[in-house]
Amino acid sequence: MTRVLLWVRHPPYTTNHLAEAIRVAAMASALDAEVTLAFVRDGVWALAGGQAPHLLGPPIGSLLRGIVTAASPALVDRGSLTERGLAPARLTPEVPFRVVGAEELAERLAGSDRVVPL
Repeated sequence: MTRVLLWVRHPPYTTNHLAEAIRVAAMASALDAEVTLAFVRDGVWALAGGQAPHLLGPPIGSLLRGIVTAASPALVDRGSLTERGLAPARLTPEVPFRVVGAEELAERLAGSDRVVPL
């Protein structure tokens, strides 16, 4: 099985990178790839709670349903959260996630067959 890592690093509302990450994740998942989403740098804002994404489209939780699960949660970079003053408790409960450090992210990068930086 192909392991695909989507590296989500851009803020959610200023570019179409998040939408593209979701599309690529859905496509890769439909093709039976093992998909992992890693939210780093400004990409962590995509998971911040208290936003009103319904004004722009469906909430991120519904878009990622079936792709990100409790068994295969999104990875969120601890350093990126700290740099932006975001606590894990402020992230949306709609998306299963696990906060990880740089070492685990590096291991995931090295262990992936394909990396898609968005």
